[in-house]
Amino acid sequence: MRNVAVLLSMTLVASVAHAEGVEPKNPKASTASRVYAATTLLNAADGGLISVGFSTLARMAPGARKFETLHSIKGDSLSRVATGKQGEVLAMWEKDPSIHYFTRDGRHVMLPQPSPPREGINRFEVEFLGFLPNEREALVHMAGSELGKSMRYDVTFRITLNGSKPPEPVVQMVSARQIDMNVQRAVYVLPKKAGQGCDQRGCDPVGEVVAFVFDENGNAQRKTILNGAELPVTNVHMVWGQKDAPLILRVELQRNERVLARWRPGDAKAEVRPITRSSHGEPRFYALASGDVVETNVDYDEGLTLMRHGVDGSRHVTAVPVLADPDNYDHHVHGIGVREDGRLWMQWGDHLLFFGRNTDAAPRVHNIEPLLTRRAEWAGVDVYVPSQDVLWVGIDSARSRDFVRLDLADADKRAKPFAQQKVTRE
Repeated sequence: MRNVAVLLSMTLVASVAHAEGVEPKNPKASTASRVYAATTLLNAADGGLISVGFSTLARMAPGARKFETLHSIKGDSLSRVATGKQGEVLAMWEKDPSIHYFTRDGRHVMLPQPSPPREGINRFEVEFLGFLPNEREALVHMAGSELGKSMRYDVTFRITLNGSKPPEPVVQMVSARQIDMNVQRAVYVLPKKAGQGCDQRGCDPVGEVVAFVFDENGNAQRKTILNGAELPVTNVHMVWGQKDAPLILRVELQRNERVLARWRPGDAKAEVRPITRSSHGEPRFYALASGDVVETNVDYDEGLTLMRHGVDGSRHVTAVPVLADPDNYDHHVHGIGVREDGRLWMQWGDHLLFFGRNTDAAPRVHNIEPLLTRRAEWAGVDVYVPSQDVLWVGIDSARSRDFVRLDLADADKRAKPFAQQKVTRE
């Protein structure tokens, strides 16, 4: 079994390796059950799977059992990827100046990156790619800073995939902090004062939180979600989760208070509900399609707590005691998600927890530590494939990251009841 020293040393080595972008010289060929040397996996819009692996972009088509390499740039690192409904792919590498477009009929087209709309913008780089629903155009979000200044400069362009028109700016922001971006919306936190610092750690005071809502052709309409004159906001964080979840924000207020703000296009303003602050650990939040939010907290002595924040302001609290394993030092929540049938799964340390239709039911537990090889640790990157009910579990070794395929239906059958559980409703 592992010990504390091994845990700490392996975690540090793995973190340094990925921070430096280290890629194995001779990575093994990926298979249907294991992906080697990948930073992450992405669910493609057509039901396939994309392997984003350092210098290499690879795809497993729906129903296929192996990956095909779409493109690789030696000495470079893949930075942005988007997929279309019919299997098209957009990709960017860090050093390469082109946007690579892989068409549904197998063509590889290279499009130029958009240029800054005016002079004086430094390190203007791509931060997001996305196919528009019209399938003829895409959104490219880029950001940089003004020379000699710390002000951030954001521009979202609309580009034509056949290159027939020059890139067109559709949204431009200065000194704003972007917290979410997709082809449906872009969300920004706007500081109240010019030159005010505004980042992940704080943005006090916040003047406004706005969303630019895109139509199928990329035209943007600005909407105000939160107004700092009405709510004393000090910082804002996105709550990500299921694909169809509404826009949900975790909002920090003055006097150390916090709320959840829910908003959908068409709403006049966000609905705000207060939530309690955890007394221990760093909470993790997951948004459900219903609008409910699952909050997880870990106490190394007491165990795992799940708090479900209802849209109506209700709370369901479920406590899962620490598993009785003296050699298990890993109590982190590495992944959380919802299966195709609506049931919640969670990777807690070396175990998968399977919940019922609601989290009030006692979970079933399956030990997945045998997936770990010697001198390896969980990467904290789990990718669920709904069409197959399959979980790809990320594993970090000293010099690389792999993903192992786990059939959740099979794991669920092997799981054992975990009856020790306390549920409260408020």
